[in-house]
Amino acid sequence: METVGKIQSVDRASLIIKLLAKKESAMKLTEIADELDINKSTLHGIISTLKYHGFVDQDKETQKYRLGMYFVHLGNIVTKSLDIRTVTSPIISEVCEKLSETIHIGMLDGYEVVYVDKKESNQSMRIFTTIGARNPAYCTGVGKAMIAYVDEDILSNRLPENLVKITKNTITDKKLLLDELKKIRENGIAFDNEENIEGLTCVAAPIFDGTGRAKYSISVSGPTIRMTEQKISEAIQVIKDAAKRISEELGYREFNA
Repeated sequence: METVGKIQSVDRASLIIKLLAKKESAMKLTEIADELDINKSTLHGIISTLKYHGFVDQDKETQKYRLGMYFVHLGNIVTKSLDIRTVTSPIISEVCEKLSETIHIGMLDGYEVVYVDKKESNQSMRIFTTIGARNPAYCTGVGKAMIAYVDEDILSNRLPENLVKITKNTITDKKLLLDELKKIRENGIAFDNEENIEGLTCVAAPIFDGTGRAKYSISVSGPTIRMTEQKISEAIQVIKDAAKRISEELGYREFNA
């Protein structure tokens, strides 16, 4: 890592912020000093400055420090300035090259999926979808990967008891769908086994934003005849890795979960 021109006080302030972000609970001054091997008097001056500018908060009773609410404001600014396709386009191009099938990025709008980015494969049998097109979330891989992370009570109250049957494989029973969504949360992967289009199989994974919401998802879609057990197994890992990379680009970190 390049260290030329590094200012020690700024470097230490950055380390403090990263440490507080990593920890799940507030920390005492002595704990931070021990963890970062910084003299307590030096640390106090830096952390007081961070506190003054709203980057750090201090509990009045315990005197412990945690990240300040100003980071929420900064996170909102960064999120608004991000163009999702700027983030996803180079990654889905890589994934498309690896899997030789069409890759989609979906966004949840109510209980519908809106396709916001796509990379078409060069296979002779292609998936003819367009950016901006919509599909029901409950019968698509990209959709299920996102609604799996919607509060189950909200889903249970808002989804109809019997869902519209689109193909012979569409899950139309709400209880069965909720059971599948639970498995998706456990495994971090969703499938569309010809549930929206006959002859089409999809593998999808959720993409989390900086607030920890499954705001987007990524999928690989291909003709069922090409989506063999071996290819699906490969696709699961590739899609999961891609979803993780995009999530991190959007500001998501594991400790946000």
